[in-house]
Amino acid sequence: MSNQSIRWGIIGAGIIAHKMAEAIALEPDNELVAIASKSPERAQAFAGQHGIASETYARLVSRDDIDVIYIATTHNFHADNALLALAHGKHVVIEKPFTVNAAQAQVLIDCARRHSVFLMEAIWTRFLPSMVALRDALHGGCIGQVKIANVNFGGIAPDHYLPRLIDPKLAGGVTLDMGIYPISMLCYWLGELPRTIHSHCHFSDTGVDEIASYQLVFPSGCIATINTSFNLLLGQEVSLFGETGRIDYPNFQSSGTFSMRSLDGREWAEHKEHTHTNADNGFIFQVREAARCIRAGELESPIIPLGETLGIMRVLDSIREQLPLKYDFE
Repeated sequence: MSNQSIRWGIIGAGIIAHKMAEAIALEPDNELVAIASKSPERAQAFAGQHGIASETYARLVSRDDIDVIYIATTHNFHADNALLALAHGKHVVIEKPFTVNAAQAQVLIDCARRHSVFLMEAIWTRFLPSMVALRDALHGGCIGQVKIANVNFGGIAPDHYLPRLIDPKLAGGVTLDMGIYPISMLCYWLGELPRTIHSHCHFSDTGVDEIASYQLVFPSGCIATINTSFNLLLGQEVSLFGETGRIDYPNFQSSGTFSMRSLDGREWAEHKEHTHTNADNGFIFQVREAARCIRAGELESPIIPLGETLGIMRVLDSIREQLPLKYDFE
């Protein structure tokens, strides 16, 4: 199907689904066909806004004019919604986190392989040109072996996000919602999963983690500290310290610019900025990658292969086990 437009359906009609719909519309040779939601009224309103069809889940996954389905429901429904689509032979892209735990992730991966369909986690920052460029620079030895990584990622959640974030029935909490971003980012940049994990948190009144800190040690020797929260204004910044230099990347979700400094004796040399063009809607890059893979007949993306997605889900499992945080439905 190398010359064919990629036709999308979406399950879930929340805020993130609107952003994905807009990205699909912006990317050439991609078309959004239909939306499904548990709420028919919400689906109809979404459909009217984007000029598409409104369907039930069952009708959406059965449509012959849909190639790939994006799962945009709350975390607790990801596995069931994805299984439904996979069982109907659809390619599937799942909003992060891929699932709630690694056991669910393995079930989805096995199902996708049985049906020979494409499956990918949609963690949009992984696909940004600046993220890819930084990884390439690190793998080219720009600052030598990375020894220390420090990441802060947190803010005060808007009121319309908060109910979902604090609800354990929806697999709420900062680790699955926000902590996954810096964890996945570091694994991607370093090209490896951590071998040692320690985690701590403050719990909300509802029993989910609202402030968390993780210490990760990677096989290469890099020691990483990540602080994340949905009710503490931590900002977003990452600093990587290597044998021969350092990289600082402030506002890593909203900016395409990071700086690099080499080590000059016992001091840092003047920093050099590296700027890459991301996009106003950064979701276009994950749309582009999914479409590329589907046209090429690839069943997973080399940017975020399924084995790495599964490995990161195991890291998140370990973090939550230590906090401890386990959802009643698990």
